[in-house]
Amino acid sequence: MTIVTNPARTNSDDEIDARSETPPLYAESSGLEIDENLRLYDDEKRSDIVFVAGINGDTWRYPGHRRVLAATSPVFAALLSAKTDVIVVDYIDRRGFEQLLRYHYCEPTQLNSVTTARCALDAAYKFLCPPLAERCARRLDEMLDAGAALEILRDLRFLCARLPGAASAPPLPALTNDAAARTLGQCSCWCDSLAHNALLVLDDNADAALTDERLEELTYEDLALIVKRDTFRVSSELVLAEALSRWSTAACKRTKRELTPSNKRAALGELAYCPRYLLLSGEELDRALALELLEPMERALVTARARKLSAPVPVGAEQEALLRRWARPRPTEPAALPVHLSPRSEPAEPQPSKLCGRRGKRPKQPSFAPEERKTPKHGCCSTVCEGLLRAFICLFD
Repeated sequence: MTIVTNPARTNSDDEIDARSETPPLYAESSGLEIDENLRLYDDEKRSDIVFVAGINGDTWRYPGHRRVLAATSPVFAALLSAKTDVIVVDYIDRRGFEQLLRYHYCEPTQLNSVTTARCALDAAYKFLCPPLAERCARRLDEMLDAGAALEILRDLRFLCARLPGAASAPPLPALTNDAAARTLGQCSCWCDSLAHNALLVLDDNADAALTDERLEELTYEDLALIVKRDTFRVSSELVLAEALSRWSTAACKRTKRELTPSNKRAALGELAYCPRYLLLSGEELDRALALELLEPMERALVTARARKLSAPVPVGAEQEALLRRWARPRPTEPAALPVHLSPRSEPAEPQPSKLCGRRGKRPKQPSFAPEERKTPKHGCCSTVCEGLLRAFICLFD
């Protein structure tokens, strides 16, 4: 299990927090002076470029300003170098592109829903805007629950650097220099941290995630990322088996295949082995095997091992390893600590035990009395020594 640590930062926390709250006015570096009271966002009169952004036919029109946006990132600079008055951005949801423009024009971002914040995170990644990616990751972490985690993890692995399925090379031609590559790495770091926290939330709320209808919309890779985790703690392995059966049925319908047990097993592949069948017994085991996620011979092996009968055929090394894995209990401890992105993921302070819960000593109060008013205190030793000294003085006087 790869433990995602806190995102690498080059500045202090105060500087980053300040930068994330008030985005820098990049247009000033290009020589364009903008009055703070002058709002250029949605300003049609002074605009010299038009963006048509959106996917799947849901496109909106946004006016823009070349000199302002060209200085924000190399991606915008590459887009605006074209000799055209209309630029089509058909690879970003229009809600995410709108939040990207609001951020660059120093307008308040509106990340009120999981969908909008997730689309804005995608836009921040593709347009190399780490401060907006940080803001989206922290906002999404605040809204994390089982359903939100499923929605966030959907296709998020393409924005991460450490999750399986991450893109091996950037799809945009903007990464021609080291600075752009480092900026992309910062965006990926925030995505990694958010994905790490989302997986931990799914571990703790496995039953709620498996019964959510959004599970059936996941791709095979996203589903494998969740159910193959050893720390995916379900109340019963039957819940996991039934969820995999529902997903395989939905996959067959999407691919226009017949709803036969063989087609369902083909859709699941190795994911059919994720439920730990030997942790079930009695009626629950019969219900799990009746779903026919396993081959007939594999079901016979599970039944024989559960009832402590002799196997129908000699059990090989691979089958024996599979049976042992199905009988191994799941760990009760979480895989790792969450990354502190919001008050929701703030680590809880450890409670002191009874042995260590003693009340500490009360700190000594300082005395502000003048020195001449303080009366020195004499101990027993000092009094005896002073008496002996006076006696010697009297003898030799």
